Amino acid sequence: MNDQTEIETGTALAIPEGRSLVAMFSKPSQVDDLIARLEAEALSHAPDLTTVKGRKAIASLAYKVAQSKTALDKAGKSLTEDAQKQIDTVNAERRKIRERLDVLKEKVRKPLDEWEATEEARVRRLKDRVERLRTAHTTLPDNATSDQISGILARVEATGIDDTWAEFIAEAAKYKDHAIATLRDMRQRAETREAEQAELARLRAEAEVRERADRERREAEEAERRHVEAEKAEAERQTRIEREKQEAAERAASEAEDRAKAEAERHAREAAEREAELQRQIAAEKARAEAAVQAERDRIEAEKRAEEQARQKREADAAHRANIKHQIMAALEPMVGKQAAKNVASALMDGKIPHSKVTL
Repeated sequence: MNDQTEIETGTALAIPEGRSLVAMFSKPSQVDDLIARLEAEALSHAPDLTTVKGRKAIASLAYKVAQSKTALDKAGKSLTEDAQKQIDTVNAERRKIRERLDVLKEKVRKPLDEWEATEEARVRRLKDRVERLRTAHTTLPDNATSDQISGILARVEATGIDDTWAEFIAEAAKYKDHAIATLRDMRQRAETREAEQAELARLRAEAEVRERADRERREAEEAERRHVEAEKAEAERQTRIEREKQEAAERAASEAEDRAKAEAERHAREAAEREAELQRQIAAEKARAEAAVQAERDRIEAEKRAEEQARQKREADAAHRANIKHQIMAALEPMVGKQAAKNVASALMDGKIPHSKVTL
C-alpha cells in the first residue's frame, strides 16, 4: 500500500513507517486518524477478568499502547532535516500522541486496576479474619476466668469454615482447631484454679469459725472459773465472818457471866456496835468483790478489743504490702518479664537488695 503501508511491531500496535510517518507528523489530521484507529483497535478487545489469561491479556494490551506511544514519540524525534523545519508542528503532534495514548492506556487497563484493587481488598479481609482466628486465645489476660474463656471459645466454635474463606479455608480450619484446643485447655486450667481457690476459701472460713468458737469457749470457761472462785471466796469470807461473830458472841457471853449486871448494858451496846461494824465490813467486802469481778470483765473485754485491733492492723499491713508489691511487679514486668518482676519485687520488699528500700 505504498506510503500508507503499515507494519506490526510485534509488541506495539500497528503504526506507519518511512515517508508515511513523516507525512503523518506534518498533517495533524493523519495523527488524529492514527490515534483514533489505535483507540478503536485497543478498545475492541473485550476484557475478561475471570481468568488469569484474560487479566494478562489486558495488561499486555495496555503495555502495547504504551510501546506504541514510545515508538511514535521516538519516530518524531528522528525525522530528517527537512522534517525538522516543521518542528513546531511535529512537537505539537508528539504531545498529542503522548497525551491521548496515555489516556488510552489507562482506559484499557482500568478494568484490570479495579479488579486488582477489589482482589487485594478481598484477600486483606480474609487475612484479617484468619489472623483473628489465629490470635483468638491471645486476647485474654493471664488470670482470665473460665467464664471469660468460655465466651471467646463460644465465638470461635460458632465461626463457620465455609466457602466464604475461599483459598484460605484450609488455613482457617487449622487455626480454628488450634484456637479451640488452646481455649479448652485454658478453660480447664482456669476451672481447676477456681475450684482450688474456692476450696481454700472454704477451708479458711471453717478454720476461722472453729478458732472463734474455741476462743469464745475458752473465754466463757475462764469467766465461769473466775465467777466460781469469786463465789467460793465470798462464801469462805462469810463463813469466817460468821465464825468470828459466833466466837465474839461466845466470848461476850462468857465475859458477861463474869461481870456484873451493870456491865451487861455496856456489853450489849458494844455488841451492837460490833454488829454494825461487821455489817459495814461485810458490805464493803462485797462491794470490793463485785468491783473485782467487774474489773476482770472490763479487762477481758479490753483484751478482746486489743486482739481485734491487732488482727485488723495485721490484715491492713499485709494488704498494704501486697499492694506495693503488685505495683512494683506491674512496673517491672514489661521490662524483665512476669517471673523476674515477681522475684525482684519480693527481694525489694524483704530488703535483700543493697542501697534500695521500699517505703510502706
